[in-house]
Order: sequence, then structure tokens, then C-alpha cells
Amino acid sequence: MGNKPVLVVRPLREADAFLALLDQASIPFNYIPIMQIQPLSKNDNDFRAVSDCIGRLEQFDQVIFISANAAEIGLPIIAQSWSVLPEGIELFAVGQQTADVFSEFNYPVSFPEKQPNTEGLLQEIAQFQNLQGKSVLILRGGQGRQTLGEELTRRGASIEYCELYQRQIQPQKLVEAKQFMSEAGCLVVHSGELLQAMDIPQNKHIPLVVPSDRIALMAHKMGYQNVQVAENALPKSMFRAVIQSLGVE
Repeated sequence: MGNKPVLVVRPLREADAFLALLDQASIPFNYIPIMQIQPLSKNDNDFRAVSDCIGRLEQFDQVIFISANAAEIGLPIIAQSWSVLPEGIELFAVGQQTADVFSEFNYPVSFPEKQPNTEGLLQEIAQFQNLQGKSVLILRGGQGRQTLGEELTRRGASIEYCELYQRQIQPQKLVEAKQFMSEAGCLVVHSGELLQAMDIPQNKHIPLVVPSDRIALMAHKMGYQNVQVAENALPKSMFRAVIQSLGVE
């Protein structure tokens, strides 16, 4: 692919370790965040539901933070509402990046270390194997995947969702990113939603880097011919997958 830049379209983050790794390796890239994370404002009617579920935190046995965004938005609300966490409650993060957010709040948190995603939570966390009589709160954004909640329900849990933010595709950024596709050496997408947004029939030949087998399967079904699957969504893993996709040392 020569020196064609990597196209990255994930939402904007204050400190993006993945982009830093690309920069340190002198790999050219174009970062066009086609999605914006929009936290619910206190004036939003839906925020009442957030205040309600956080105010009832003592009713839940386990609380799952489905993303770093959920932790960054949800933890300050919890800290403001509860000077001390309810006794016996357990907090879980979907992976290392999400768990890292907990450090400034000094809350104990568990996460799947081998497979940092929802599938890892289901497979690795002992507390989630038998949930008869347990109540679980899932903190997430904007009507996300139902897989985790459905499986926890099947295992006996009572599930409640707390929607903390909305994911909004930015039309102008999306147009810009799609126009740049023909100039890119590879496309990096961190979620199925981003992959679907970037769907262009004539660009299915572009090398694609994704964080999981689930998204890779989606890409193959969409017609992508060259898909590199990272070990997980962590920055170092995605960076290694980009290196392999580009064929550089």
C-alpha cells in the first residue's frame, strides 16, 4: 500500500493511545471522527431515568460499565450520588481501558483480561456464570447491543439498562471520511456501527482492521475481501493489526 495513510473513524477521545502509537511509529494516518459521543444533559428528560437508576444503586448486585465512555460519564454521577458505595455491590468493566477510568475514583472493579469485550465478560467472570436471583444494572449508551443483557437474563439475572449517552453519526465527517477512502492504505473501525456507517460498495477491496471476530464476520458479509482481526480492541492490539495489514515492520 506504499505510504498511503491509515483512515481512523472512531469517536473523538481526549487522549487516544491508538493514534499515539501510529504517530510514534511514523505511520501516516488521517483521523476523521464520524461519530460523536453525546452525554445526556441534566435538562434532558431521559436524564431523569439516569438519576433514578443511580439513586437505586443499592438494589443491584452487579453494575456493568459497557465502555470507557460509560465509565467516564457514569462514575462521576455515582460519586456525586453516593459518598460510599452500597455494601455488597460489585462493579465490572468490559475491558482494561474501561477499568482504567476507575482509578481516580478508587472504586474496586473487575474485568475480563483475556478477552476484553462483552463475550469475555460472559466467559471469564465467575460471578456471571450463575445469576439466579441476581439484579444487574448495565450502564451504556444509546440502545447498544442486546447480546450481553439477553445472555445474563438467560442465566437467571434481572436486567436493567441505564442509557448515559447517545452515539451520533456526524454527516459532514462521514462524507469527508468516505471521500478519503480511495486514498487510504487501510480503514480502521472499532465497532460494527462505524463499519456499517462507512459502507461503500466500491471500496470493499480496501484492507480493513477490526477488533473482533464478530465485526470481522459482519465485514465479510458486507463484502470486504481483506479483513485483519486484532486480538482485541486495546490500542496495542489494534496497532499490531494495522502493522500486519499494511505489511510493514
